[in-house]
Amino acid sequence: MAAGTGSSVDTPLHLRPLLVPKPWGGRRLERFGKDLPAGAMIGESWEVADLDPSATSVEDPVSRVASGPHAGRTLQEVIATDRDGLLGDAPDLDGRFPLLVKLLDAREHLSVQVHPPADYVADHPEVSHKTESWVVLDAEPGAELMIGVASGVTTGSLASAVGTPALVPMLRRVPAVPGEVHHLPAGTIHALPAGVMVAEVQTPGDTTFRVYDWVDKYGRTPRALHLREALRSIELGWEHNLAAASSFGAGSPGRAGAAAGGRVKRRARGTVVDTPHYRIARRHLDAAGTRSVDRGTMRIVLVLDGVLQADAFDHALGPGGTIVLPAAWAGCLQAGDEPATWLELTVPPKGNR
Repeated sequence: MAAGTGSSVDTPLHLRPLLVPKPWGGRRLERFGKDLPAGAMIGESWEVADLDPSATSVEDPVSRVASGPHAGRTLQEVIATDRDGLLGDAPDLDGRFPLLVKLLDAREHLSVQVHPPADYVADHPEVSHKTESWVVLDAEPGAELMIGVASGVTTGSLASAVGTPALVPMLRRVPAVPGEVHHLPAGTIHALPAGVMVAEVQTPGDTTFRVYDWVDKYGRTPRALHLREALRSIELGWEHNLAAASSFGAGSPGRAGAAAGGRVKRRARGTVVDTPHYRIARRHLDAAGTRSVDRGTMRIVLVLDGVLQADAFDHALGPGGTIVLPAAWAGCLQAGDEPATWLELTVPPKGNR
């Protein structure tokens, strides 16, 4: 047990969501149990977060425990109390939690953007690497994700179009289908479009290089663009941009060469994303079904459908509900009167990364 209060971390952690206003946000996160401030346009609910405040524009970007023996503590404080009890063999990041988990509601298009890959960060330590995966929660009819580049686009043609509307037709479009999973390695140009809600699992960084922001379309106040930084990041991750939207048959494993940065199963149950940074599994129980959880692995549970309960939970989790199951906890998850589906997120041991 690490230095701290002397108490162990062996009970599930309900965390308070951090609600982040965005110019493109809306009100649909209320459907996922979030208590939104009146009149606020909320784009993101940070379900599990532990960022250095100097690395993000989000105020107080750390999750706090909502109830139980560790109520009021930040995740960093919980790690200091009992690192092994919480994380098991998953590595911490300089004493901080190794994942950032969000729900996103795009009322309008998000900016076209890219996040820096590791090779960029190596030369620019002031920024943070960010690889992410999306699980589509809801989508309006005809909505399409923008991931990677369209056929025939080159780094040269992209460079001539960044910052202008001419960039938009150069992006590859992928139908936004509820339940499907999309992996976006760092260096992948992308945009989340209007009418789509996703769960986003990512490495804990918040560096975003914008290349187009739909100012004319939405009458937004112009925000800074980062064209030089973005183009270098795209060049370093060019293979991801070519392979990002490769067609994986529904439920079948797909690997877009080294570009995918891991295995992806778009709609399957079991493990749907397997990367060096995190693993995402989709779990399911029939009504009143149960699933045993053994000690040894830290898990984050994010409910997609139905209701999930355990004896150690302070309250049942409905859609959008998130809980951290410490490595020291063992118990039994149970579905309610209807079937339940959830995401189960884990971090591989350092030696497997």
